[in-house]
Amino acid sequence: MMESLDRSSAVIELGRLLVKQLNLGDDLMAQWLAHLVAERMAEAESAVGDERVAAQAKCQQMILTLWEYRNSFPSEQRPFNGLEPLMATLQSLDISSEQRFRYFRRHPTPGELDEVGTGKELLDAAASLDKAARVLIHQLLGDAAKVAAVQAKPWIEAAGQAGADAAAELAVLEFVLSDDEALDGNEQQRPTITQKVAALEVFIELAAIAAAEYRALLATPR
Repeated sequence: MMESLDRSSAVIELGRLLVKQLNLGDDLMAQWLAHLVAERMAEAESAVGDERVAAQAKCQQMILTLWEYRNSFPSEQRPFNGLEPLMATLQSLDISSEQRFRYFRRHPTPGELDEVGTGKELLDAAASLDKAARVLIHQLLGDAAKVAAVQAKPWIEAAGQAGADAAAELAVLEFVLSDDEALDGNEQQRPTITQKVAALEVFIELAAIAAAEYRALLATPR
């Protein structure tokens, strides 16, 4: 019974957050929804007896249904609007894919690489560059996620306590922040950090070579 009361209170608190969020800006539909939810919460609080139980259930259902449609709110009123650019960038980069190498359907086997002869070094370099790029991109996304997490965290916590779904948003934050939270420079993590440094140094070296080749092309008389 106590757990049910706690969840009920959590759903109402989520409703209060939604009302506040929907009242941001000047969208009339959003403001109407905010007024409707606030009205239902007031009715649930003032009702007595069996009517109170029914009013609370109706109010909670409205709040949870509204939460399900949170991504349909006007852009300024969406609870996770600060996360949306991060999620779009992550999707476009596809670095969370289980496919390790984005530019190959699968990584060539050692035997297949041997068959290409002198091209093997170039293919190895491409694979190394892909790995290094992921390290750098993950770092940049992690830095961006720290900012987005400040806005998203209260919503994720409120949704979790209310039993409302926020799994997609939580997964994005956990993914992009995982390395940052895990690596703090202690002795056990030094090998992992060393590997990241080595990968980035390869990136710098290959980028410098490519840049030099392009500069040479620009300097060639036409």
